[in-house]
Amino acid sequence: MARADPRKNKTIYYEGQTMNVHCSAYEYFARAVAGRKSCLTFFGRSFSGDEVIRRIGAMASFLREKGVERGDVVAIHLPNVPECVFTIYAVNKLGAVAFVTHPLLPQQALKDEAEKAGAKCLVSVLTTTQDIGLPRIVCDCVSFLPPVKRMFARLRLPAYPAGVSRYPYDALSDTVIEGEGASDDIAFYLPSGGTTGEPKIIRVTNEAFNRNAEATLSLAKIELSERSVLLALPFFHGFGLSSSLHGAVSGGARGVIVPYFDAKRIARYVKKGEVDIILGVPNMYRKLLKEPAFRSGIKNMRLAFSGGDTLPEKIKREYDELASAAGSKSRLYQGYGLAETVSVCVANSYGEDRIGSIGRPVNAEIKILGGEGEALPTGQIGEIAVKTTCMMRGYLGQEDCSDEFLLTGDLGYVDQDGYVHFSGRKKRIIVIGGMNVYPLEIERAAQEVPFVNEAAAVEYRVDDKPLIALFISDNSEESEDVKRRIVLDHLATRVIRYALPTRIIFLPSLPRTLIGKVDVKALAEGV
Repeated sequence: MARADPRKNKTIYYEGQTMNVHCSAYEYFARAVAGRKSCLTFFGRSFSGDEVIRRIGAMASFLREKGVERGDVVAIHLPNVPECVFTIYAVNKLGAVAFVTHPLLPQQALKDEAEKAGAKCLVSVLTTTQDIGLPRIVCDCVSFLPPVKRMFARLRLPAYPAGVSRYPYDALSDTVIEGEGASDDIAFYLPSGGTTGEPKIIRVTNEAFNRNAEATLSLAKIELSERSVLLALPFFHGFGLSSSLHGAVSGGARGVIVPYFDAKRIARYVKKGEVDIILGVPNMYRKLLKEPAFRSGIKNMRLAFSGGDTLPEKIKREYDELASAAGSKSRLYQGYGLAETVSVCVANSYGEDRIGSIGRPVNAEIKILGGEGEALPTGQIGEIAVKTTCMMRGYLGQEDCSDEFLLTGDLGYVDQDGYVHFSGRKKRIIVIGGMNVYPLEIERAAQEVPFVNEAAAVEYRVDDKPLIALFISDNSEESEDVKRRIVLDHLATRVIRYALPTRIIFLPSLPRTLIGKVDVKALAEGV
């Protein structure tokens, strides 16, 4: 389906190709939102498309006054707030590089990352007292709230520290859209765990970023105008920045910005029909499905995608069954992506949805490779290798990527119908008696037990002998002995004998990394 837009002299497609990707990310976004009555909302405060463009322009002019030029790096240390959106695109409009960091990074880590990236200045929150030796622009993060909420929020704000610049809240520029960046310019630095688990910074071009938005839109298969997408995934992560903001909002949806995930608030948004598209991680859906307002409001949902971590089958089944019973066509689709591919490169979607799989390639080619780099046949597990038009330029400080397939460090296989199945991280293989044990298989089996919320299997050693510990968070009031017996009895029917855990440890919740994944490293260190 396509919608002609004579005002912009273009056609936006909702299946397949969208807009011209050979431009800056700012131009892609601005041309898509121009003239839109409601583009973004923030706790009830609505921004039209033209206001968004004018505020981006004002911030771009402000940054230029501060000496930011094409090719410079600007570190952005903000939660999901309108200032973060405007700053990201303002930096891009100038042809500079936006280095979006985790808003909870401690001072020394932020300083190290900014130095590594060669940042020229820092845009951060007023309540942050960090001084990392860079010129700083501070945001109060309340000035864009509706009047009453803004009034009360300002009562809790500290004074502006000396020597900093204030975000230009009162400035608006004209609505000229043209930016200075070219499609092959580096547009973003994004943090990554690397395909080997070593933290790195990836360099992303405008074109790769735009193409990932295009890939996201190709999965929607519905017109997004009059829809509202939740912007709760952090903007420092490709899934939140490229797929949710750049993809869904450019594609026609109104973006509903929330600084942090609040299941009760978001459940109310869904029930009121104020959010009907969610791109989230499994833990978000796990929490939402416990909320009565979400369960009763799921009839309003139109699209739901899960990425960033493995989606337990029982969460997908619960969502799908609940939506179906409510008369909604929405289903929870699992996808897969890497920071190195900006975001999604494999996903399920309407009409192409296979439970247990991560879907089919999206604007990408997938190979499964053996230990010697040989291509493996259908159904055989090996390392997933990907080649996509959304590929990063390369890691910061390293050479550009070649045109070859990228080794992901993830294991999986492709079935006879072309669906890709994820089998776990290559580095998480546990070798017992010369046999490979895949922690993800143990975790999936454990999560079939009704009272198990989450599970994580890790290796530990006794007299240098590898053993398996299984950490579980649950909702049962039974004794731990009873729960262990139930879990082990179930695993014995699903997992080969040498892969059975020798320790099962129950915790109120499992620790998480900064991007919300279960922190298996921390668990392994605690066995």
